Amino acid sequence: MKSYLNLVGEYAKVHKKKNRITITCIVIAVCLVTAIFGMADMEVRTRKISAIKEYGNFHISIKNIDDETAKLIDNRADVGNSGWIQRVHDGTLKGKSLAVMGGEESISREMGIDIEEGRFPQNVNEALFDRQAMEQFDFSLGDTVSVTLSDEKVNKYIIVGVYGDFAQLKSQDSHGLYLSNEGIREIADNTDGSRYYVQFKKGVNIRRAIDEIKANFHLVDEQVSENTVLLALVGQSHDSYMMKLYMVAAVLFVLVLTAGVFMIASSFNMSILERIQFFGVLRCLGASKAQIKRFVLLEGINFSLKGIPIGLLLGIVIVWTSSGFLKYVNPVYFKEMPLFAISWPSLIAGVIVGFVTVILASLAPCKKAAKVSPLSAVSGNINQNNVSQSKTAAKTNRISVDIAMGIHHAFASKKNILLMTGSFAISIILFLSFSVMVNFMHQALKPLRPYTPDISIISIDNTPSLDTGLFEQLKKDSNIKRVYGRMFAYDIPTASKHGNDKINLISYEENQFNWAKKQLVQGSIDEVVKGTDSVLIVYSEDLTWKLGDSITLKFSSGEKEIKIGGILSDSPFDSNQGTQNIICSEKLFQELTGEEGYTIIDMQLKKGVDNNAVSQIRSLATASQMKFSDMRQSNEETKAMFYSFAIFIYGFLLLIASITIFNIINSINMSVAGRMNQYGVMRAVGMSGKQLNRLVLAEASTYAVCGSMTGCILGLPLHQLTFHSMITSRWGIEWQIPFAVLGVIIMITVLSTILSVIKPVKKIRKMDIVNVVNAQ
Repeated sequence: MKSYLNLVGEYAKVHKKKNRITITCIVIAVCLVTAIFGMADMEVRTRKISAIKEYGNFHISIKNIDDETAKLIDNRADVGNSGWIQRVHDGTLKGKSLAVMGGEESISREMGIDIEEGRFPQNVNEALFDRQAMEQFDFSLGDTVSVTLSDEKVNKYIIVGVYGDFAQLKSQDSHGLYLSNEGIREIADNTDGSRYYVQFKKGVNIRRAIDEIKANFHLVDEQVSENTVLLALVGQSHDSYMMKLYMVAAVLFVLVLTAGVFMIASSFNMSILERIQFFGVLRCLGASKAQIKRFVLLEGINFSLKGIPIGLLLGIVIVWTSSGFLKYVNPVYFKEMPLFAISWPSLIAGVIVGFVTVILASLAPCKKAAKVSPLSAVSGNINQNNVSQSKTAAKTNRISVDIAMGIHHAFASKKNILLMTGSFAISIILFLSFSVMVNFMHQALKPLRPYTPDISIISIDNTPSLDTGLFEQLKKDSNIKRVYGRMFAYDIPTASKHGNDKINLISYEENQFNWAKKQLVQGSIDEVVKGTDSVLIVYSEDLTWKLGDSITLKFSSGEKEIKIGGILSDSPFDSNQGTQNIICSEKLFQELTGEEGYTIIDMQLKKGVDNNAVSQIRSLATASQMKFSDMRQSNEETKAMFYSFAIFIYGFLLLIASITIFNIINSINMSVAGRMNQYGVMRAVGMSGKQLNRLVLAEASTYAVCGSMTGCILGLPLHQLTFHSMITSRWGIEWQIPFAVLGVIIMITVLSTILSVIKPVKKIRKMDIVNVVNAQ
């Protein structure tokens, strides 16, 4: 052995089990931080994909400029791609609405014009069509198609390419015609509706570039529009709401790092305190204070070198697993997201938390070990010096001695109670702060409901004009899992004891009544289903009717009376201010209105149904009074966005809950280890195992109560601030005390506290009393 520092490796070989606990703490802390930041990075990438699909891959668009100005902007060194895009009034193609657009090729591809076949139009009489139009009208490349424009002028175009479908066009039963920049300008006659889109290069200070463009070309704010979502995702938005989100993200970033620091620091501190006698022996053998410090620091570095790589690897696996799940859920939507991507920010954060924290955490224990005299360290009296002696005795006049002593121990040292309370509180604050993201997710992204259809056939004038025979025909289709229709009657005058109003009358059938049961807050659906005069009313803030009220409906054929049999909390339908939605059975709707047809027929398809089957269903909706709506692509995109955000948010909360449990267990173990010889003395003077168990549990419970109270006192204002920044300022929803979230995190804290005392108490009870008294 050439140096006393070689003892670090030798000691590690002999005490593998003890060191394994510390290394495990480092691994978990690094893994959690890496996973959280990796999932955040993954979510940002997913949001960017979503933003590009929805809004286009550009940073700003400029209107009311000439070609010369546009060329000067394109020649800037910081501009990566730019070009003109213009949309004119919709035309028609074989009776179907047609969105007419055009632009320059390079920027058009960035705006979602993904050419699947053929090429981009080069001449004014060449065009691209969407895939749905090609299939529906049986077009082929090279066909000449006549298009009626908004001014009733008929133009002929040669199909030179096919681009991928847009969810919005499919849901509206519309199609798209895309022309070259020259072609769109020819039919537009001017460039008033044209916009010049600009995409900056990576690494550019976009804010400064925008300001320079405005100043150099004398542009006003109204001329320049920003892609706010995409700019926010690259951290360069000045939008007030996005700035609030940046602030929230910064606060959460600090909280996550703080939680990781607490966990590693407490674990390493416990490891050092347990080995005070060992350091005392080194002092007796001639080691100086500086040498003891170097020994502890080197040991910390060794722990880091072992724990950090494992933690980083586990964190990466978690991120890859989440990415793999998203690609499995929707391989088309997430095709551009790499499965085995490396998130460098998460790796850097993991290394910083693991390495720097261990170094910092080792400073205080090594100083304490270095200051101890060799005699006290060897004798074991160091623990008595570490534990502050209270000037007052435990109060046992109202509670039992063991519980009183446990509470007394907790408050004996001000420094200890502050550290333990802080350790508990930081986990609660972290959980409360991140829980706001769940509310944000449900407001920003609406998940698919059970009643969401895949395709619909809609009456073009919103009247009950769809034949029931079509409904019966669709029910027999083997590709359709579920068919459900609704009849609508709008703005029906009513009279009741509360005054005169207007209602929208909507019919439900069996499937929709079953879904409505989850929204029922008062009354019963049974009588409504039977087709009696009973109806359901949807709750709203201006609702004056109550359960059991009678309402008189005024039709041209006469007045008819209905009764409110139930109240729903919500429904899939919007209504104008002052107009209530009333739901009834199909039988009652037909009796009241005399109409027998449907206004809309919704369908949910079986899994694996292809486009050919959908085309067959579409062929049934060829009448002029029908409109076909295909929402499959839109549903898939909605589901994909919701799943990605849900994995991100709930993954965060799960990891934070894990931090909380592990942090509490470590903190209690550290506290028990620091008082090990005191517990031995208590056993020596006659304290039973059960009493010792209650004593330790009382001490741990005191830390839990103080930590929970502190966490709630500090966490609730932060929760309110985060909620106001992310939700109230955007959607106007007022903050309320999150009792459910508080209940969950306090329950986790209580269970973790109970579990944390089991192992140390068992250890003390199994040890010989003499060994416990002299335990290190």
